Amino acid sequence: MLRLKPYAWKGAYAEMRSAHASKPRQPRGQATGYHDTGLCAELRAPWMEEHDRLIIRSSEIVAYETGYLYDDHIPPCEKEGRGRDYNHIPFKWDVHDESLHAAHCNVPGIGRFSLELKAGEDHVDVGMDVQNGMSRRMGNVDWHFCVIGYESPSIGDGALTRTFLYDGKRLRSLSELSFGLETEMFLVRGGNGFVPSIHASYPRNPVMAAKSLVLVESADGRHCAGVGFGQAHTIFSNTRNRCFHADPYFASIELKGEIATARGRIYLVEGTSEELLKRYTSEFG
Repeated sequence: MLRLKPYAWKGAYAEMRSAHASKPRQPRGQATGYHDTGLCAELRAPWMEEHDRLIIRSSEIVAYETGYLYDDHIPPCEKEGRGRDYNHIPFKWDVHDESLHAAHCNVPGIGRFSLELKAGEDHVDVGMDVQNGMSRRMGNVDWHFCVIGYESPSIGDGALTRTFLYDGKRLRSLSELSFGLETEMFLVRGGNGFVPSIHASYPRNPVMAAKSLVLVESADGRHCAGVGFGQAHTIFSNTRNRCFHADPYFASIELKGEIATARGRIYLVEGTSEELLKRYTSEFG
């Protein structure tokens, strides 16, 4: 059984982020320092070493075309754009047991979003929904779901040689495709070419992912981690955080009261990336 619990701001990842907090903001509107950990979790599998864990920033950003419902960065991102009028509301997990975390987050005047993480034997089921509470359209929703391998020697892949996407013919490592870039965006088939505004200026690779899945093989080749959704819009990683994303794609929300949903899984399994690709395909098509 996977172990899932709230993440506290301590450890190597927190120290690395804190060290950047006093530095100038990075290009493209990215914050450099602290973040609100209220909707963050840590995840461990039985085969991991004692201090080996993945950190899940489950709601790094939850946004719509002109604003934010939530941003865990402190200070917030896109201060000259969508984050200009953002007022941060801290939210916390409702922890039912070691397997189930849920959050129901109301944002007055804008709407709400909800999230559920349910841990099983070798995967975590992810359920998300966003509801429009405004009298105008939200448009496309972007929900940044970040899984971080910085404190996981078994999984973390700063070189991107063990991090893969499927191009429709075979698995390709991001290092093979991106030539060592810290972050490069890969569009996903079925995502309608959507790229959130915060990532609009990042390099965009010509290779398109055919599956809404990103995979990371363990250093010993015996295990594999992955994040997959029914539909994602972009796949990417960050070599500094050693994070990996296949961020979910939501249909455009047009009307007040309308709800958009997404479903996915985090995998921590025995076996290779090829085996996990086959399993994801059988589960999500």
